[in-house]
Amino acid sequence: MKKKTKPSTKLDKRIDILVRVVLVLTIAIIVFFFAIRPMIFKKDYYFQTGNDVTLENLGSDKGSDNYDIAVIGDSIDGISAALGAADVGAKTLLVCSDKELGSQMGGSYDTSWSPDVTPTGNNVSSDIFKEIRYKAGEAINIGNYIKTVKEMVSEEKNLDVMYDSQITEMAIQNGRVQKIEFNTPKGKRTIIAKQYIDSTKEGEILKQGNVPYSAGYSDIGIKNLFPPVYLNFMVSGVDYKQIEKLVDEQKMLISSLLKQYNTSNLNVSVSGFNVSDQGDNKVLIEGITVKNVDLQNKKKIQEYYNIASKECMDLFQFLKLNLEPFKNAGGLSIAAQFIRPSAYHFKGLYNLTLGDILTGKRFSDRISTASRPVTMTMEDGNGYIICNPKMFYIPLRSMIPQGLNNVLMTGDKISCSSLVQSAINSNSSKSGSGYAAGIISAYSISKKIDIPHIVEDYNLDTQAEIEKVLRKKGIFMSDIKEDLTSLTANWSYPYAEKLLNIGLLSGGVTNDLKFNKKAKSQDFAYVILNGVVRTAPDKYNYGFDATLRVYLKDEPLTKDKLAQILLDVSGKKAADKKYYDEACKQGLIDETLIQKLRNKSDVEYSEMYYAAVKAIEKITGKAIE
Repeated sequence: MKKKTKPSTKLDKRIDILVRVVLVLTIAIIVFFFAIRPMIFKKDYYFQTGNDVTLENLGSDKGSDNYDIAVIGDSIDGISAALGAADVGAKTLLVCSDKELGSQMGGSYDTSWSPDVTPTGNNVSSDIFKEIRYKAGEAINIGNYIKTVKEMVSEEKNLDVMYDSQITEMAIQNGRVQKIEFNTPKGKRTIIAKQYIDSTKEGEILKQGNVPYSAGYSDIGIKNLFPPVYLNFMVSGVDYKQIEKLVDEQKMLISSLLKQYNTSNLNVSVSGFNVSDQGDNKVLIEGITVKNVDLQNKKKIQEYYNIASKECMDLFQFLKLNLEPFKNAGGLSIAAQFIRPSAYHFKGLYNLTLGDILTGKRFSDRISTASRPVTMTMEDGNGYIICNPKMFYIPLRSMIPQGLNNVLMTGDKISCSSLVQSAINSNSSKSGSGYAAGIISAYSISKKIDIPHIVEDYNLDTQAEIEKVLRKKGIFMSDIKEDLTSLTANWSYPYAEKLLNIGLLSGGVTNDLKFNKKAKSQDFAYVILNGVVRTAPDKYNYGFDATLRVYLKDEPLTKDKLAQILLDVSGKKAADKKYYDEACKQGLIDETLIQKLRNKSDVEYSEMYYAAVKAIEKITGKAIE
């Protein structure tokens, strides 16, 4: 028999109501203080957590030219590095090559100010980047960004700035930069610092310190190829709202018009129609893309800049003739320089790979987080997305140059695969990693420990302590591990990763490596052909090329076809066209692949990746990293 429930008394009901009211008020207070109040009183909203960390043993150097930390280069990573070092108490110097701060941003009309956001919508940008964006109005207005960074630098009491200065001489002893001499408008000036940060585009300190490097895509066997560069321009006398309305209502018309526009050079193309409001009836147009520019050659860069500048003028006239909002536009102003990546990848204590960022490897010495697609543009202009990492980390080891103990490198020239460069080249990523570099440099001085020692396995506690400091200073460090088992658990993933690392596979925006789908003959032939070229160019010849090109067909990759290709590139023959049996007999198909292909007629991509890696390594005699 069920026990009867005791009726609620009036007191019980009142207590229940009171509890509910208190709970609602508590939630309302929390929402107000942590959500509504910051939006109303927006001052330093993003950066409040960064004001409570001051490291010891800093700022005691006497003399106007003696510093804890000297940051060379006023790119966004350099400015962020200087702010990070100064904010934790280091006496810091920021060296600019031009007459005013922010010349790289202003000179290139750099519009890449969107945050790093994962495919699932998580903003992984650092607080320093969020603060810059917020204070600049969270739009793409170049003048606002330059004004913002100037104000932030001028407000930092521990930070000095030296303008219009170029390195003339550098003294290095026992792997440490002792001093750097600069040519300034007031004559020679010698700067002595405990730590240096190279934030220059070309790696000026690193080159003089003889740090080894690769250029462009040469690290994956593609010589003389560099990522594309961009040239933007600004026009006045236009109503941005009219353009915004036009873009919103007539996208197809604009797309059709731009297809009718022909550029004057095969390496120059119109990259779209992205327009941003610059205020005062001015708009900035992201207009021109240039491929196949040798970024090591200043003469070639200038030559293509002249070609692209003329193209900006022609495109502007085309817009005036064909789009109503531009009819009365004038005041054309072309960016003084390309938006371009670094030509170099300097060797560090660790080389960040494509596999590392695809799987979001959690390094013990991680110092910042990023999330951008990995893209690549080939010589013919065809571009594709290699993969779309959800979130990945940049380790401190990739920012420590080989052979220099008191230098950190920032930006997209750090030690990484050339394929990774496109994913770390955003202002969001560079700002976060630069800011972290400044803090870590100050930490090393405070604790009297060389930065290379920090990343050693015996210093895991130190690495954990640094991460705590970085978190307090607003560097995003996710505690959530993404589930990538659908990708990494496949038996063939280690082989797919090798092919990814030399740019032979494309996972696209979904990172779909198609493990269980049927492969095509052309896929296998293409991967072997280009894999040999990129791994050991000396093994490539006309006969090898001709042998494989006959298999570049859109037809299923059967067991027999796979075996036939392997026999052909090895110079072997098969009796009575029993290709598979002969390839197994010759050892071209090993026991692992035999087991995987048992009771099958068609080859899946997982098996193709394995077979391709084994074939490339056999032909070249080199292991793919």
